Amino acid sequence: MKTGIPVFFVFLIAAAAVAQNIAMVNSFPGDSAIGPKTNPDNVGGVGPEHVVDFTCADFVVHDKKTGKALLKKTQTEFWKDAGIPDVLKPNDPRFLYDPLSGRYFATIAHDRVHKLYLAVSSSSDPTKPWKGILLPCSSPDFGFRIGVDKNGFYGCYWNYNKDTRTMMDCIVIPKADLLGPEDPDLSNLKIFSGIEIESFPATDLDPNKSADAPEILLNREFGNSFGKLNLYKVTWSGKAPSISKLQSIPLSRNYVSPNGSSLKNQATQPAPGGKLRADEGRRTCAVYAAGGSIFSCNEAKRDMDSRCGIFWCEVKASDGTLLQEGFIDSPDCDYLAPSLAVDANGNVGIGCTRSSASEFPSACIMARAPKDPKNSMGMPVIAAKGTTAFTSKSTGKYGTPWGNYNSTCLDPVDPAIIWSYQEYAASSTPDQFSTFWAAFKVK
Repeated sequence: MKTGIPVFFVFLIAAAAVAQNIAMVNSFPGDSAIGPKTNPDNVGGVGPEHVVDFTCADFVVHDKKTGKALLKKTQTEFWKDAGIPDVLKPNDPRFLYDPLSGRYFATIAHDRVHKLYLAVSSSSDPTKPWKGILLPCSSPDFGFRIGVDKNGFYGCYWNYNKDTRTMMDCIVIPKADLLGPEDPDLSNLKIFSGIEIESFPATDLDPNKSADAPEILLNREFGNSFGKLNLYKVTWSGKAPSISKLQSIPLSRNYVSPNGSSLKNQATQPAPGGKLRADEGRRTCAVYAAGGSIFSCNEAKRDMDSRCGIFWCEVKASDGTLLQEGFIDSPDCDYLAPSLAVDANGNVGIGCTRSSASEFPSACIMARAPKDPKNSMGMPVIAAKGTTAFTSKSTGKYGTPWGNYNSTCLDPVDPAIIWSYQEYAASSTPDQFSTFWAAFKVK
């Protein structure tokens, strides 16, 4: 496996970059079929014995040790087998494995009829039967994002009310209601409306979390720049949830996050490839709870004319104190579509795409250990090197589309191992994406 390090690597809060600190454990390609969109929206999860791809096109189960594909279904086939026969144009996939319940959770939006579905596996073996259900949510474009903790399942989606800033709803379901032998029970489902746009529920895998401890929703302030975070807490009284008032958390400075129409949030790749859209990653991309802290990341820029980078942060869960504020960028390359997870030892792992005028879009990983200088991140490692430019027949005035989502998660058998499922360019055929799983430990 080759690695790569940019000529110059910059960290915002006056912290030196730490040395390369990653040991690769396993890696293999994900599903590489042409999807129904020009990006795969590749997400997935890792269980005790399997690794699962869940893209706009396919559901693919791999053997975790060898990477061999054991089962492959189209999204339409997967949902039909789960009891939902009408998913004909899948969009916005979300997926995770919950080691606390030993179940996988999957969601998909139906683009044509604007419906949102949830499926729950019957066991920790994703090749066994799943049970699907229609969620009582309404939106022309869900932009769904999910999280889970010991107590509940959480999902946030766009409701398109008149106030753009608060056009988000959050559904909350007692997790026990989703785990029975019958279909998932939605009788205790609660919807909270009018919360900050792009709010993202945390993945919180603490097995000792108390019944009254809150689930955190976190996001960076929405817009073409941001200088604060927004935080909500969801708490339980039996099976009845409630949500806190908004808490705003100031950052040390403003970051730039231009939208697509600005043409100022694009990533460079070698010719003949055109500019890649990076602006979708400006939204909050991942929220992860570990050790009493909440971690998050998204694509951002230092200023309007700088290269695309990654903002990440750590917030104290109990009171919202900002503990770390990091920024990763370089004058020589672009970083886009990040996601993160935190292992059992408190190490933070980030996966993303990296590209430049001399580097084809590549799957990239990086990490920091608790002992590392505050606000710093380790030097990047190339997990899957791009071999060609990515092209698309639907390239428009905002640039060439790139995957909006990806996944970084823990191995439930060895939670010191972090897995990241990323997109890279390895096909010269227009609109054909390639994806890659990389498992690593932080030294």
